[in-house]
Amino acid sequence: MKKINSVKKMIIVILVILFIFAAIIKIISLTKTTELLQLGNSGHSQMMGYILKTENNKVIVIDGGTTEDTQNLINEINNISGKVDYWFITHPHQDHASCFIDVVENTQIPIGEVYVTLNTEEWYNQNGGSRKEEAIRFINTLKNEKLKSKVQEVTLNQIIQIDNIKCEILGIKNPEIVENSINNSSMIIKMDTLKNSILFLGDTGIESGNKLLENQKEKLKSDIVQMAHHGQSGVTEEVYKVINPSICLWPTPNWLWINDSGNGEDSGPWKTKETQEWIQNLEIRRNIIEKDGNIKIQI
Repeated sequence: MKKINSVKKMIIVILVILFIFAAIIKIISLTKTTELLQLGNSGHSQMMGYILKTENNKVIVIDGGTTEDTQNLINEINNISGKVDYWFITHPHQDHASCFIDVVENTQIPIGEVYVTLNTEEWYNQNGGSRKEEAIRFINTLKNEKLKSKVQEVTLNQIIQIDNIKCEILGIKNPEIVENSINNSSMIIKMDTLKNSILFLGDTGIESGNKLLENQKEKLKSDIVQMAHHGQSGVTEEVYKVINPSICLWPTPNWLWINDSGNGEDSGPWKTKETQEWIQNLEIRRNIIEKDGNIKIQI
């Protein structure tokens, strides 16, 4: 009888230990969150900057914004870990890449892998128009001694696994497209977490958007989408219909949101309000807009 009681006690102890262990695992899993932060603009310019924190506190930055936006980005990085583990630059326009240049040249923030998609300097000189110098400046920054060994040119359909986030490159440079040239060579990234899929379009234009529909249509459906080219003059309505998102990320300052060129609402030439109508027709659950400042969501 004593032996039976001892066995029963041992079984109870084991069950209690297993219960406690399961509870600890559950608590740990609840404290491990994946977060997406859309940065608000600190200057007047339109800009684009995102920070993703993985469940193990790895920091992923997409673009970053202008020089005026640098301190805001740094503050948010320091709130997590004080370093950037992975930095994706969609294209080398100053409203996307100047913050990156500033961090490289003027801070001691450690940077891990840097992912880019770039045409040649000759291509930018021939096709970059009035903004070719922005691209050349970015290319020169990548030659920095502390950085150049970390730079990777992405390839189409490349998979990059970062903790619990799977990144797939759905679009890269398009040297054959010289209309709206630098924007149409934006990197397009789809990120999948355990809960959501997020599509970053950068400044993808109509031409590269059509190419995306032709070659990657079956991969475009996403829960969250970053609106192309700040929500104006980007991809066509058909692209958003295929993506069919629940949440839209708008890297859009207030003046661009209301189409104000300085003489009041609707005084500008931008097509943001047309894009807003497209999104309304899709019955989007939430719009997250740059004009409203830094906004963080769990993904």
